[in-house]
Amino acid sequence: MYKVQEFRDYMLNTAGLAASTYNTYNSFLGRIDQAIGGLDEALARDGTDKVLEWSRTTSTPPFDVFPSHARSVLNKYIQFHIDAQSPDTQEVQEEMATDAQQASGLAFRLEKEMQAAVRKQLSNLEAGLVEDDEGRELAVSTGYIDIVARDKLGKLVVIELKAGMCPTGALEQALGYAQALSEERNEDVRVMLIASDFSDRLRAAAKRANGLQLLKYEFSLQFNELK
Repeated sequence: MYKVQEFRDYMLNTAGLAASTYNTYNSFLGRIDQAIGGLDEALARDGTDKVLEWSRTTSTPPFDVFPSHARSVLNKYIQFHIDAQSPDTQEVQEEMATDAQQASGLAFRLEKEMQAAVRKQLSNLEAGLVEDDEGRELAVSTGYIDIVARDKLGKLVVIELKAGMCPTGALEQALGYAQALSEERNEDVRVMLIASDFSDRLRAAAKRANGLQLLKYEFSLQFNELK
């Protein structure tokens, strides 16, 4: 979902947009919201960087026919989303927007580095595990899967990576990916959700989900003398 009334007020009263133009924006936002499976939820779960990356690569409506205009509308909604976090002063808004962009950008880079590292050692994650996505994120109807693999028995495995503590919504996200992939391939799919740690609530919820594993990663340091 997205904040229909709040965004309307923001665009008409703060940005000075004409009502007729806003109606066009709202039409685009409705289709963007449907395409991504909930715009506010995606921003909270994945951050602005990943949502913007999705907008540059997706071919779902309205990006298939009006990619530039759709991305422009999405950018305006993201700016509204950032401004709405702290409406007190312009200085606070700008500072929070910068912090949010830096934090989401850092998490995105860490997850990309994790993905590359995990791909190189899938067999260490589980014996017999091999890639089944041609070495890149796989697009399904519910989003982009970090890694799709097959286990030694030939069963599909969705591997979802989170840098740091596993965030709220990640379990739902991973299971949604698995369900979409299962429907597309007409195969059973299991899930590996990897993070540095998991909350007690998420651990408890995971016990109710069949075919789901929670795995913790750890970093180790290696030192090599320069010669």
